[in-house]
Amino acid sequence: MGTLDRTFRILDALGLFIVTRFPFIELFLLLMATGDQAEKTPLGKITNFRDTFRREFILVYFNAFVFFVCGTGMTLDFKRRQCGFAAAVHAIVYTVITLYQQKGHSEYLIVRISVRTVAVCAGYLFVTGGLTDSERGRTKVTQALQLGRQILAFYLFCNAYMIWASEQDRLAHIKNIPGGVAMIYIVIAIYAIPGICIYGGYEAGYFGRIVSWLLVIITVLVDYNAKYWYRSSAHVEFWCQIQHASRNVCVIGSLLLLARIRHW
Repeated sequence: MGTLDRTFRILDALGLFIVTRFPFIELFLLLMATGDQAEKTPLGKITNFRDTFRREFILVYFNAFVFFVCGTGMTLDFKRRQCGFAAAVHAIVYTVITLYQQKGHSEYLIVRISVRTVAVCAGYLFVTGGLTDSERGRTKVTQALQLGRQILAFYLFCNAYMIWASEQDRLAHIKNIPGGVAMIYIVIAIYAIPGICIYGGYEAGYFGRIVSWLLVIITVLVDYNAKYWYRSSAHVEFWCQIQHASRNVCVIGSLLLLARIRHW
């Protein structure tokens, strides 16, 4: 096996690992955000074990339970397809509830969070369609796989448009990525061109790997810079931004999985 083939196999295994284990990351971030919020609320501070059974924590426990079940099912390949579909539905429901509870977000931030949540669902649709099945010979659900691929392409288009149209997003990239304004046009091109090819199914795996490297850079330098987003006009809370940035990790895993099917 050549070095290039070995690298592709490692990237494929990494994509599988990220997508199937991502609910555990969501679970961890949910608990951290809940604890941080409880500490900031004088009446909601937890002083003993009995305080953890208050009514406001019931929804937190429910979401944590769903994250745990979906993550365990996908990790152990036990009802993996069903768990993938449940994870996709729950990701949307969880985001809607979170945005409703945390009022005061700007319209720009709501769009960013919503679009990225849908992109996370693309990876779960790959699981639902059987792309990550360990058993051979099982029929794959082509509709779910195509929808997941098209969602990823839509996400790339949205990223390119938001950098172009949103002054806040454009400023965040200029300040955190070396290269200034010229680099912005390169980033937009790398989003848009692979997005077109992925949507049309032309060498989706190849272009998925290309844009995944861009997302790694953007995620590390821009999204995970929680201090910048807190001090910006958006004033995004620390754990909210960390959760938003972490979802890009799942998107990267989904893009790496695009190479698993040659014929769409």
